[in-house]
Amino acid sequence: MWVKLGDRGRWRTGRSAVLLRGCYHAVQVADGTGGPSLRRIIVFVLGVVLGAALLWVCAFVGVLGFTSVEGATYSALLLFAIVLADVVLGGLLARILLLGNPDSRRSRREAKGVGLFVGGSVFLGAVASGLFLGAMILFDTPASQRNLFVFAAGPGLGLVYGMVLGMPAIVGATLAEMRMGSRRRGARR
Repeated sequence: MWVKLGDRGRWRTGRSAVLLRGCYHAVQVADGTGGPSLRRIIVFVLGVVLGAALLWVCAFVGVLGFTSVEGATYSALLLFAIVLADVVLGGLLARILLLGNPDSRRSRREAKGVGLFVGGSVFLGAVASGLFLGAMILFDTPASQRNLFVFAAGPGLGLVYGMVLGMPAIVGATLAEMRMGSRRRGARR
């Protein structure tokens, strides 16, 4: 069985072709010229960490809102600033993911769904952190006072803040994707 190796024009037998192709991709990842999957993993981990950190910041800002009327005003303003920062950080994560050769087929394939990928990673980080918060609330509550609300508090906060933080990240990433796409189309003309 003969297999053609990409655009190099060489034909090899099936087994040696797989070995050479695997070595080629391993070298690409190792020297930093390729490795889009590594870049996606890095962006995913950064998105999860960002979502978890923003959940805790939002939780502390929410507690500030219960202190007084002034605290509620500051809390609303801080939450608005957090959402704006989330849009900017979602755009930065999208730019990290979209870096590279804009004309390559691999880069165009990776550019699809960047907004959902970044927003989903932020959402997942907030939900996972909300589950951790729920476990903390559950273990802090005495057994005689545990009810449905105690069990639902952490996951509920994680879901709500996951949606609140995931959507601005999607918007920021999509705006960055559209802006970079228009620059690429403008450069080709």
